[in-house]
Amino acid sequence: MRRLALPGMMLVALLVADLSAQTATQPARSISREANRGPVKAMLTVDRDTAVTGDTVTATLRVEAEKGVEISIPEMGETLGDFAVKETRELPRTGDDTTERIGREYVLESVLPGACDIPEIRVSFTDAREKADGSREEYKDEVTLQPVTIQVTANLADMKGPASLPWPRSYRILAWTIASLAVVLALWAMARWYRRRLAARLATIAARVIPAHEWALAELDILTSEGLIERGRVQEFYYRVNAIVRGYIERRWGLMAGEQTSEEFVRDLQRSLFLDDGHKQVLRRFTDACDPVKYARQQPSGDEIGWVGSTARQFVVETAARPEQTEAKAA
Repeated sequence: MRRLALPGMMLVALLVADLSAQTATQPARSISREANRGPVKAMLTVDRDTAVTGDTVTATLRVEAEKGVEISIPEMGETLGDFAVKETRELPRTGDDTTERIGREYVLESVLPGACDIPEIRVSFTDAREKADGSREEYKDEVTLQPVTIQVTANLADMKGPASLPWPRSYRILAWTIASLAVVLALWAMARWYRRRLAARLATIAARVIPAHEWALAELDILTSEGLIERGRVQEFYYRVNAIVRGYIERRWGLMAGEQTSEEFVRDLQRSLFLDDGHKQVLRRFTDACDPVKYARQQPSGDEIGWVGSTARQFVVETAARPEQTEAKAA
């Protein structure tokens, strides 16, 4: 049985490898997405529309805005859709008397074969310039770039060697049948093993649940001990304290705060039922204080820095879960 299954599995691999090789020989083309919204224009360029698993794809995001308009490019994290983010590079800031241009370049790694998507990207902006009538009404909006699909094929070209072996037709049919059965059995065994391992891991995690407020307070203590403000790394401090507050909200109430823009984050909080009006106002003011430092590199005063740090800690303490709530959540 094993002697027949091995050649069958080799034939399956050879067929997939030939298909992958044929697809890989097609020349790759770049893909572009462009969107305009008021005074802002955004463009996403991907250097190729096809790839092989393990290859890297470069996606370049460029944003052009009229002078005086504040732009906010979202943070991507470790993944971007179906791709892993290997590297993020800031493009040089350029411009002239009327426009300003910023951008980022992302080096993405293709992990799985198939039609892999780079999801839509939303670039938010704020226009607080003086109008023709002398007013300064603040206008906020966002530019949305549509998703990009890249065809990724499996990299099995190194298994082409045995393809020249002549096999009788009856042997090929038998080998295909046995290989199909072997694949089904292997998938069933893998699924069973994965279910058992996942159940054991979930049981381990459930046994050591850390309350959200304990995690957040510990992270704030670590951040304070690093002395980032004293070392002049104010922007990094603001990034970290903002991420801790959002992470606390995710763990405490399940709101996906870490993946939202500031505008989405504040809007969802205003609709939430788990915070009172006072805490909603505090979080809105907290977000408004962090964004200019994070994205526009403004230099806050000592009092403003102290307020951000103390407010983050006070918010966690005042909204911390009671012991019975933590136990119910763990159960």
